[in-house]
Amino acid sequence: MVGPLTVGKKATKFGYRKFGKVGAIAFGAIAVGGYFAVKRKIKAMVGGDQTTADENEDTEESESQAEQSQ
Repeated sequence: MVGPLTVGKKATKFGYRKFGKVGAIAFGAIAVGGYFAVKRKIKAMVGGDQTTADENEDTEESESQAEQSQ
């Protein structure tokens, strides 16, 4: 399994070889940030983030019930 430490370490080595200390810091930070962004996006696509769809359905139901009661 590939984790953020592994990704950051490999990117840091690559950045250091290409651009020195500044490249190591930049590549490492960007790689770890990208890892978490991709992980979050995949989790949302799989269905881990269903709150927005549920909230929309709840508001539509409450609006229709309010119209019917009037």
